[in-house]
Amino acid sequence: MSTEATGRRLNEQEKRKFDFGSWTIIYLTAALFLFLSATRSTFLGFNNIHSIFFDVSVDFFAIIGFTFLIIMGELDMSVGSMFCFGGTMMGIFCNTYKLQAAPAILLAMVIAGVIGLVSGFLITRFRLNSMMVTIGVMLAVKGYNWMMITKMTGRQLPRDSRNFVMNKIGGISWVIILMLITAVILEFLLIKSRYFKQMYYVGHNMDTTVLYGIKADRLKMVCFMVSAMLSTFGGALMTCRVKAPNVTVGSDLEVTMITAAVIGGASIFGGKGSMIKSMLGLAFIYILRNGMTAYRIDSYVQQIVLGIILILAIIIDIRISAKKV
Repeated sequence: MSTEATGRRLNEQEKRKFDFGSWTIIYLTAALFLFLSATRSTFLGFNNIHSIFFDVSVDFFAIIGFTFLIIMGELDMSVGSMFCFGGTMMGIFCNTYKLQAAPAILLAMVIAGVIGLVSGFLITRFRLNSMMVTIGVMLAVKGYNWMMITKMTGRQLPRDSRNFVMNKIGGISWVIILMLITAVILEFLLIKSRYFKQMYYVGHNMDTTVLYGIKADRLKMVCFMVSAMLSTFGGALMTCRVKAPNVTVGSDLEVTMITAAVIGGASIFGGKGSMIKSMLGLAFIYILRNGMTAYRIDSYVQQIVLGIILILAIIIDIRISAKKV
């Protein structure tokens, strides 16, 4: 058998191998949805489903940049703090400077973009570990959030800001619709766009990116900036919903992001990831939480369950990655 024929055969065998992220998240989410629909009479209520997917939609904006980064083998552990930062800045801009919701959110995103850009610069310029740097950013931003929100205790956002996320199109929140449109567009770009495909090349082998003329450091800096900006956007929307800045907004969001991305098929080693599957990963987590709440399972037990899911997903990811080496 020729070398070329052998190569084709190996490629065909590789394609037939089970890929954890290809279909599993779709099956898991559908099975969980059907189970809860059959066992909990209130699960399929419009308000319940709408509430689940609204929560998914605001977190989805935080997972966009996170997914880009994990594809490139990087982690952004500051997403939760930046999420809360969106609410902090909403409180400052809307209550102190009397801005409307839209300009307040845009200004918050600009400031967040600068923070993300600085993080990306430090990581790429000095070859620092992204997890360690962003943990530092997480702590610094969290401290700022606590300091500012404590001063705003008891102060709600103005009525127009609180109503910003209440607008609906055909009875469905515009935030959910924006999530679905964004997910489809970004998934298409990840598959078809040469620029977006570069993320996979960077994640597969950083050393070979130079040969293809990919400016990996610039790409990473942009993605760290996008991650910070969109996390802030999602946090601002959530703060509009809860009516006031709150230090618990975005709490433990980093763990949720990692869990959703990995059970959606992304790899902590880089080179894999999908925007729609990350969205489905978030949907699975929120449907699971909703179901456990419906069954009156204690919140602490819920945390244990989600922790076990993350550990199992990472173990499977490690085993699959080891087989491909």
